[in-house]
Amino acid sequence: MENEKSKSNSRKSSIPEDIICDIFSRLPVKSLMRFKCLSKFYNYLTLDPSFIDIHHNHSISHSHKTKFLACSWDGIYTIDHKVEHKEATVLRIEELDGIKYPRVDYVNGLFFLWSTKMHPLAIYNPATRIVKYLPSLNSIDDEFTMYYYSFGFEPDEKKYKILMSSVPLDMNSPKRQWVLTLGPGESWREIKSAPCSLFVLLRAGVCIEGAIYFVGTHDKTCIVAFNVRTENFRIISLWNDVIDVPTRKFNYELVEVKGKLGVVDRTRWKEGKLDLRILQNCGTEEWLKQTIVFSEAFCSSLAMDFLGCFLSSTPDGEIVFIALEQNWIVFYDLKKKSWREIKITELAENVEITGIYSHIDSLLSCIYC
Repeated sequence: MENEKSKSNSRKSSIPEDIICDIFSRLPVKSLMRFKCLSKFYNYLTLDPSFIDIHHNHSISHSHKTKFLACSWDGIYTIDHKVEHKEATVLRIEELDGIKYPRVDYVNGLFFLWSTKMHPLAIYNPATRIVKYLPSLNSIDDEFTMYYYSFGFEPDEKKYKILMSSVPLDMNSPKRQWVLTLGPGESWREIKSAPCSLFVLLRAGVCIEGAIYFVGTHDKTCIVAFNVRTENFRIISLWNDVIDVPTRKFNYELVEVKGKLGVVDRTRWKEGKLDLRILQNCGTEEWLKQTIVFSEAFCSSLAMDFLGCFLSSTPDGEIVFIALEQNWIVFYDLKKKSWREIKITELAENVEITGIYSHIDSLLSCIYC
């Protein structure tokens, strides 16, 4: 009898490794973290670069599995929703020990939580729900200087980096930049590659294919690209028909649109329109324009103040907005030119969502948290 049972167990475990890898590459990170304790092989899978890439590609291709993280002045929340439903539930992240981070950046499975003055800086992995606090810069105690941060990822070398820029209240004082690379022995290094006349607007940047993009000025309004690998800055001109009014640049918001940089101009939003320009080629600086038009039914169902917060996109190309006073997540499908919305439920009456960020499960991020 024991011999038969042994043979039965042997048959049950004789699944080819390539089939196991294919099945596991479609599982959420939370499940993989549980399985890694079962054997050395399962543990090895979560660290194997080729398996990590396959798992990442599957996560991107399944847009219905896109998850969201929302921030408010009260804290940070995870949002659970299904595409076929018009409601989403929220769960407050308790791992942050009550610290309220007003600034959030997201790259490739990791969130970077920061403030211009508050410390410590934190990395949060939504897949493992682990928080990692980062080292501070010793000179960051000047009350007359604000510090702004951007989060980047270099896909070739699989490195996460944080760019920190000092912005003195005295505009005549020099601006400085530092970089921190996540990983063993991490520490801040000052860099000198930024042009002296460059000024980056203190707005959220977006990281795409190893470059962090910002809206800035260099004699005139431009897009500033920071190469995460070389740590050099590059100036990208705006579209040819741009009217460079000094205040207009504050209406620009950056977003990734299926692997390309998109700039949303909110100047005409009171007319029920947004102008989206997508950078087709960094070398030729060619921009493609698309106008987003609000339907009358949509405008009447939601207050127009939802444009006050525009921060994200989904892997399948939907642009994500937030209705500030009504706590609705609003999606615009660029291909179908259609709108849909999801109501955020189970929030306290005094909680107002101020930011929305889409993310996917990533095994790559797990080695840092």
